[in-house]
Amino acid sequence: VPDAAMKASISNLRNRLAYAGDFDFGGEDIAYALMVLAREGGASIGDLRYFADAKAEALATPLAKAQLGAALAYYGEQHRADQMFRLAANQVQRTENQRGYWRSDYGSNLRDAAGVLALSIEAGSDAFDQKRLIEIVNATDKSRRYTSTQEKVWKLFAANALVKDAAASGITIDGAATDGPIVQVYDDQAIGDRTVVVANTGDVNTEAVLTTYGIPSEPPRAGGNGFTISRSYYTLEGEEVSPETVQQNDRLVAIISVNGKDAAAGRLMVNDPLPAGFEIDNPSLLRAGEISALDWISVRAAEMTEFRSDRFLAAVDSEDGEIFDLAYIVRAVSPGAFYHPAASVEDMYRPDFRANTDAGRVEVRGAVE
Repeated sequence: VPDAAMKASISNLRNRLAYAGDFDFGGEDIAYALMVLAREGGASIGDLRYFADAKAEALATPLAKAQLGAALAYYGEQHRADQMFRLAANQVQRTENQRGYWRSDYGSNLRDAAGVLALSIEAGSDAFDQKRLIEIVNATDKSRRYTSTQEKVWKLFAANALVKDAAASGITIDGAATDGPIVQVYDDQAIGDRTVVVANTGDVNTEAVLTTYGIPSEPPRAGGNGFTISRSYYTLEGEEVSPETVQQNDRLVAIISVNGKDAAAGRLMVNDPLPAGFEIDNPSLLRAGEISALDWISVRAAEMTEFRSDRFLAAVDSEDGEIFDLAYIVRAVSPGAFYHPAASVEDMYRPDFRANTDAGRVEVRGAVE
């Protein structure tokens, strides 16, 4: 990071802290700012002590408590740091079995548990049973088919902290000893029919996790959890058409309809990949005041839209799970037969809530002479 950008960022955090209001519940932004400033040697020890002594219970999330604990540990205030980590771990255990809900801080129980574990190990705190927290992170992770970016990052931080803190594991791969947690990657073509032997030669039980990657043999079927999504196409005059067979240079209006009534509020990402023969023709369609020629369309104002060469993307903050439509214009540009990937919607911070349409095929026929 360039020095000028770093200095500006640190100065911005100081200014925000200086003007931050008092709170009885919340303070996630304050805890994060204090941790960053303390790491850079720019926090006030008086502020750290005040928030630890007067606002420890008011910090809303376990991660906020752990971030304040990390800030105190940077300044050698280990007693207060241990107090914050203990409070954070206790809160994690109280919320262990709570169902995920929409949070304004982009977090979740799994994200918080992994964050508390990572920060406490880095701070050298033994104020709580870290093995119990590891069990919570593992159990919560196993119960989830999908995880958010926040959860992935904090799990990585926790794993990195555990690697640094780990002793010899006693695990061997094909008879060769390993130290600490291991990641071994095998390519199916390279490994062939050979058997890989993983053994635990130590006296402590441990877990082995196998992750496989591949391409589905069949396209995914339409479905979802918490959402439904559909994709349809119209002519510029409003007549619904099938995209399976179109003429080169035809222009179509793509309509993406999302219903999130079963997922309630959330921060959603809508992703509509284009078939190779299509390209987005008019990105302005979604902008208010520029769709007068297509007044039969009622579209949702998105927080962010991207019109890429291979897909349409939109970020939508859904407050009550309402039904909404998104729209854009595509042009058939390249003759040929193409695969049409499924459109999808996903709650970015509760990724178990997602849905997709059917995939399909598109044929673009040459322009009529």
